[in-house]
Amino acid sequence: MIVVVGLPAYADSPDGERCAGGLAVEVASAAQRRGSSVELVGKVGNDGAGDAVVVALGRLGIGHTALLRDPALPTPVLATATQDDDDAVEVDADGPEARLLPEDAAARPALDAADIDLALKFLPGASVIALAEPLPEAAVTVAAEAAAFSGARLIVLVPSATTPPAVPAGATVLEAPPDDDGSFGRLVGIFAGALDSGVEPAAAFAEAVAASGWEPVAD
Repeated sequence: MIVVVGLPAYADSPDGERCAGGLAVEVASAAQRRGSSVELVGKVGNDGAGDAVVVALGRLGIGHTALLRDPALPTPVLATATQDDDDAVEVDADGPEARLLPEDAAARPALDAADIDLALKFLPGASVIALAEPLPEAAVTVAAEAAAFSGARLIVLVPSATTPPAVPAGATVLEAPPDDDGSFGRLVGIFAGALDSGVEPAAAFAEAVAASGWEPVAD
């Protein structure tokens, strides 16, 4: 089983279908399509958008046993600015102009160490834990300890040009590109799925690079 930790968002698809989006969902979806059992540890608001995210995750085959509800803050929405930038409309999560609303991170649900600890206790036996969301240091520590206890592979995604958190030897740290068309999430999901099926990290990463359309760049 793969556990993906990150905050899902609400998004409308081009055909008007109510969807779940965001990097954590992209990672989880790619791993599920490879054949892995996937659970998403995240948090949404206690609102209609949060209800839609839960339904969308179920439709995608992504487990949401450990998806928490925030009673005070709204479910984030993936949106794009109009030409005058005075308004926004909901769009496909993979759209190139997508941005997360509310823009102030403090106005969106967040995961802390206690949330991660509680969620992972409900999901024993994970073979891979992927942190797809920047987390407080204490939360990263909790996830790393859970991975060590269960013998799980740990994947940590960090924003571009930031200092990665301290992680145990053997963890994989990947830097997310500042502009992504969804291929980075696919790469991470395929990588996690390959690890889950017992492929060694180097071979798993090579498979993910090839399958996601990325090209290795020489140093």
